[in-house]
Order: sequence, then structure tokens, then C-alpha cells
Amino acid sequence: MRTFFRPLAWVCLAGWAAVTLARAEVINTPVPGTTNAPQVEAKADEVLKQMDAFYRGLSSLTLDVDVQLHMESEGMKQEIASGWGVALQRPNKLAINYKTGQNQFTFVCDGRLINVFIPMIKKYLAKPAPASLDTLFKEQSEPALLLQQGVPFFASLIAPDPRARLLEDVATVQYTGKEMWQGAECHRLHGAQSQFDWDLWIESGKQPLVRKVIMDMGKSARHMAEKVPQMKQARWQIEIQFNQNMVNPPLTDEAFKFVPPANAKQVDSFRPQQNEPETPSPLIGKAAPEFELNLLDGGKLSLAKHKGKEVVLLDFWATWCGPCRKSLPILANVTEQFKDKGLVFYALNQRENAEAIKDFLGKQTFKLTVALDAEGKVGEAYGVEGIPQTVLIDKDGTVRAVHIGYDPALRVQLVKQIEDLLAGPRPATAGEGKPAKTEKK
Repeated sequence: MRTFFRPLAWVCLAGWAAVTLARAEVINTPVPGTTNAPQVEAKADEVLKQMDAFYRGLSSLTLDVDVQLHMESEGMKQEIASGWGVALQRPNKLAINYKTGQNQFTFVCDGRLINVFIPMIKKYLAKPAPASLDTLFKEQSEPALLLQQGVPFFASLIAPDPRARLLEDVATVQYTGKEMWQGAECHRLHGAQSQFDWDLWIESGKQPLVRKVIMDMGKSARHMAEKVPQMKQARWQIEIQFNQNMVNPPLTDEAFKFVPPANAKQVDSFRPQQNEPETPSPLIGKAAPEFELNLLDGGKLSLAKHKGKEVVLLDFWATWCGPCRKSLPILANVTEQFKDKGLVFYALNQRENAEAIKDFLGKQTFKLTVALDAEGKVGEAYGVEGIPQTVLIDKDGTVRAVHIGYDPALRVQLVKQIEDLLAGPRPATAGEGKPAKTEKK
């Protein structure tokens, strides 16, 4: 069993946890010819074979997949939840529809086309559908990779050989007995491999449905600590639940219908093309989107109240974002330099709870005025696809500069831009809107 939750590296997903999981997937990929056969207890293997035969024999299936990632590192806790609704009809119809959480994508194969939509980048693919979904487990196309790695563990259930896929890179599997889970009696199996351990709950009886998987990623965290020291004491667990299972239900074409959103652009690939020219941020030279947010320490932030009075600096960030942690001290320092000269600065935290933010800030030497973008709506309005994203707004409410990612030269760039804006109006230059090739999450 490899790390199931591997966001594609070429899809811009916000989240330090997502990035570290992507790294773990690379670590866990076995080298061909080096993987030993797993030692599987007889009772455990009997259950796995029953599960394998059951999923191979399904003609249709609907279910919900709910994933919770729990992380704790350096005294900070982070929980990331994602959910999808799934419909399957063999041989070649599948719909995976995003419901909740940060890892947003839709995958719909209607038997004629495969459509993949990534809301965060407002782009979608439309590719010819294969005669069988099994084909997608033998290729490395973008739709195939998303199917195989986008929804944790689900691909293992609909793969041509569920048992073999489950046992990839596994050292041992033990049968640990029966347990009740949400009113159903389940077999519980425990697996161990080099980078993580897992527990699997499979319903007993005539329908051996997989009901839950828990992955303890402690081994991966310790391995990663060689390059990322803060992972040394990290606690990292992924819980995957399979709910609302319906076996062989009748399904209509409506279950596999995809309508591209009006604001989505069809592309041939999500991958950034080599030497693709960088384009200025579309915010440059336009009125900054108005908003109101609650402040962490009480009160409200209304962007409108600063119009005609101050230059405004906004930074979209999160506590788990490494590049954000590098940028924030720079921004705080720049703010201090200009605090009595007509500059105001707000750090717009993305989707985190107040407790986690206060815990983080309590350990810092710099001070921030934090606004809570709890649902990420303001981030969406400002086109945030990766953080940190820093936006400089003139006194007249026009966006004059956008910096994406961490750049060691950020302080120098900002000081010059702020000085110019405080000195008086001027036209924006195209170079200010280019997304820098810098470190971001």
C-alpha cells in the first residue's frame, strides 16, 4: 500500500500537509526488483481475497469518501478534511465529485469523455474515455494520475487487482480480530511497511466493503526529519472513511454528467509548459475587491475605510506554510518602517481556526494584525492559488503590485514600491504583476 493521498505536483494546492504527503509518496515508491513478498497471515489473506473478489465483481457502486488528515508539529495542530461523492458503473463510467475540503477536483468519465476540473486554477481537461477504466491503471496520463492518486485509497478498490495494489511495498499484514464500526461488524487488519503503518476495517459477511483506513505516518515523519528538522517530533495520521455505500445500484446518465463551469478554461494539460511566458497578475491596475473580515483580536477589517487615506498591504498566509513563515517577519519589519507614513498592513489568514493562529503568533517576536479569512472567500476573490501572496493597494483602491511566494529580495522590492505609492499616484508597470519563481505552498 503506497501513500494514497498524493496531490499532483503540477496542481497548485494550498497546504503544507499536502506538500509533505506528496514528498512521502516519492519516498514510498519501491524500486523495481527490490520489493520483497509481504508476509501475510493466513486469516488476513483470506479477508483480503474476499474483498478482492467482491470489488472485482461489482457492476456499479456509489459511496462517499471522507478523509481527515491530523498533524501536530512544533506545538501546532492542523486538521485538514476533504470529501468526495463517488459513482461507478463498469466498464468505463466514473464520477468523483468534490464535496468539502481543500483538495478540490472533479473527475467525470461518462463513457465517451474524461473531464477533469480543478476549481482552484479554474481549468479543466477533456480527453477521450478508454473502453475500460482498467486502462487508466496502466498509463501515466494526467487523468490516470488523478484517478490513481487523487482520492485516498479509492483507486485500490476499483483497480484491476485490489489485493495486489493494497500489498504494494508492504512487509507484513496481521489479522487483529473483529470490531464494530458504525453498526457493522468488521475484520481489522494491521499492515506495516518501511514508511508507515496502517489499519484496515473490512466488513464481515456477504459484502466485504472497506469501511475505514487509518494510516500512521510517524515513520515517514521521522525519515523526512533528516531534511526537514521540524518533522522530527511530528505526529501525522490519515483517517479515510467510506460511507453511504450502495452496492450495484441502478445509475442513470445523469450521475455521470459534467458541465464545465462558466469561469473555467479548457486546457490540454495542467502541467506548466517549459519556457511558458509568465503573465502579469490580472489584479494589476484594477480595483481591489472589497471585503469585510473579522480581526483575530476583535473588531472588523473593512477595506473600504482605507480608500483615499492609506496604502494597504495584504498578505494571504497560513501557519503551516513554510514560505509564509519566512515572509511574515519581512512584512512586519517593512510595516514598522512605514507605520506612521500612511501604510497599513493586514495578514489575511487562510482557513485556520483562531486558536492555532494565536498559538503560532505567541511564539514569534514580530506582531501582526490578523484578519480571519475562515472560508477562503477573500483569497478566492484575489485569485490566490498559492501562498504567500502579497498584494499592494494604492490609496485610490487600485492594486499596484502582487508578489507570489517567498523571495529573499521581497523587502527591497516592497520598500521601493511603497515609497513610490506614498509619494503619489503613478501607472502600474507590467513587471510588478509577474508571479515570481519563488517558494510557495
